[in-house]
Amino acid sequence: SSGINAEYGVRGVVVVVDSAEFVDKKRETCEALYEVLVHEGIQRSQCPVLLLCNKQDYEMARGPAAVMATLETELTVLNETSSNSLSDDTQRSLQPPGTTVKFDKLSNPVTAVGSTSVGSEVDISALKKWIAEL
Repeated sequence: SSGINAEYGVRGVVVVVDSAEFVDKKRETCEALYEVLVHEGIQRSQCPVLLLCNKQDYEMARGPAAVMATLETELTVLNETSSNSLSDDTQRSLQPPGTTVKFDKLSNPVTAVGSTSVGSEVDISALKKWIAEL
């Protein structure tokens, strides 16, 4: 069980991505995001999902667009692997096998924004804006 309880009117989901370590942890990040996106209650709610790309002030940080592009590629591979191993269980699949995963084609709208949340350069304004628009 993923520990996600979507039975209480979920209006949005925020997935925090460590942009500074994304290259080393992209698979782990992808697996966590996949669990969110294939969750039956999350899919049923069609709530928006925000990728909060934190640590944008770090030199090696990946920007939101790069994170999204990489995650689409990784999700395509994971979706194919999961689809092949689950046979008839389409609830655990983002898209039909052989399909490239694209965030704009999913039942849950997925967007990404950057943020910094450490030190004197704290900036979570994009997160606040996204929440206000829910």
